[in-house]
Amino acid sequence: MLFFAVLTAYAFVRPDSGLKEYGGALSMGWLAVTAWATLAAGHPFTTGIARRQAPREVWHTTVFRKINVVITSVWAVAFTLTAAALAASVAAGLDTWVPLAVQAAGFVLPVLFTARYPERARARLAPDAARA
Repeated sequence: MLFFAVLTAYAFVRPDSGLKEYGGALSMGWLAVTAWATLAAGHPFTTGIARRQAPREVWHTTVFRKINVVITSVWAVAFTLTAAALAASVAAGLDTWVPLAVQAAGFVLPVLFTARYPERARARLAPDAARA
């Protein structure tokens, strides 16, 4: 939240800075850094969200953890690629629809993955966890 508060304040203080054009790329870049940091710290950011939907008895299982590492990794890659693509599209002076399409894809694709992956992973990983 601090990053977005500082970004907003700076945009108001220096409206002529050119930050407006790169605000989307900077925001996605910050989300990427945050997602990668949660993985490095061993606490994928999707875990908190997943706990709202999963029964308490699975929260500490290997399957639950692996699923959240994979989903957070997908989001981290999506944020990273989206930030780079947004910055490149702004730098290249592309039409405004290009950054909008890039940003939409940067959210829609990981949302679709997040919606579909857990069930497939549980089916694939659960037999391995039972044997272990």
